[in-house]
Amino acid sequence: MSFGRARCPPHPLGMSNFGSKGASLVTDIAQSEKGTIPPYNDELARAVVDESQEHHRSILKLIGDIQKTGASLDEARPDDAASILVHHQAVLRNKRALLVYLNERMSRVRNLRWEIGTGLPEHVAENLSHSERSFFTQYAALVNKYQGRRGGVGLNLTLDPHPPRDFKVQVKVLEDYGEIVTKDGTVDLQKNTVHLMWRDEAQPLIAEGVLEKLDDH
Repeated sequence: MSFGRARCPPHPLGMSNFGSKGASLVTDIAQSEKGTIPPYNDELARAVVDESQEHHRSILKLIGDIQKTGASLDEARPDDAASILVHHQAVLRNKRALLVYLNERMSRVRNLRWEIGTGLPEHVAENLSHSERSFFTQYAALVNKYQGRRGGVGLNLTLDPHPPRDFKVQVKVLEDYGEIVTKDGTVDLQKNTVHLMWRDEAQPLIAEGVLEKLDDH
């Protein structure tokens, strides 16, 4: 049986440009300065999505033309099968590019909470998309809830973001606080005295400004 060749509509960019917009999107974030968030490239991101949808329509057109001949996809002409594969790989490439772009931006948005707190400066906010600003607000609220005393751990995790090397820390008392009961017994926290305390017991008092963690030597 002879099948007529199924042709997909001409692509406005040409076959040689498949995936170029996705690559440009990744380059946009990769070349930006680490620790900063460049303006969200909405125009290019939408262009990548539109291109992917166009590839998808081309795939459906090719499959439809093949099926109209009464043939199965397994019986498709090699050049038609190759065209479907090229369009499919272009969709996958664009998807990966979008995920890389969005994931890197979201990672930087999360870091903002630990670097600047809950307030989003205007010059930073204007570079974020609406979804990114919403994500920051929700993420900051979750961090605050986790750090809170009610239902949380009661620790300000931003004070000591690095993993502890020891379970005990040396602290200096900044103001008279009186006696507290610790795992090792009663400790009298008098101003300017130095103590070796369990990290989890000292951290809340460090957060309150009662204690100061001394540098490890």
